[in-house]
Amino acid sequence: MVRSGWGRDASIESSKDWNENMEAIIDRRFELLQLLLELTVQQEAAISDGHMNELMRVLSQKQRAVEQLVQASEQLKNERARLGEAHRVSEEHRQRNAKCDEMHRELMAREQASEEMLTNSRDEVAAQLQQNDGSRRAAQGYGQQANRGESSGGSTLDLSQ
Repeated sequence: MVRSGWGRDASIESSKDWNENMEAIIDRRFELLQLLLELTVQQEAAISDGHMNELMRVLSQKQRAVEQLVQASEQLKNERARLGEAHRVSEEHRQRNAKCDEMHRELMAREQASEEMLTNSRDEVAAQLQQNDGSRRAAQGYGQQANRGESSGGSTLDLSQ
């Protein structure tokens, strides 16, 4: 009889450990999503300011954070699958997990907006380069025309008569 009571206590302790593990994973996801949102602010500023080196630095940091977020999300999914209905987390962690889902949606929307900003910026630069190239060609054309006029003795109109 004592033994069965001990087994039940061990089961409760084990369940508590699993729940604490799930709560730790939720906390990790929350921290990573906060970091990703902070990096997104930096990304947006780099794009709007046209600082591509800064953008590359921020994207590199984001890549590492995204990889960690994917890993934490996989762990959470595996824990839920393993525990089934037995998983119980505190109300605070339920709310934090819901906040994670909300932050993830915000992150995805801002990523989409950043991508559009970057595409628009790229298109503007391409248009400017094309316009500059056209201006350069026109200037070269005028320069060649002027050089031809001087080298052939000129084709001026003589109005002295």
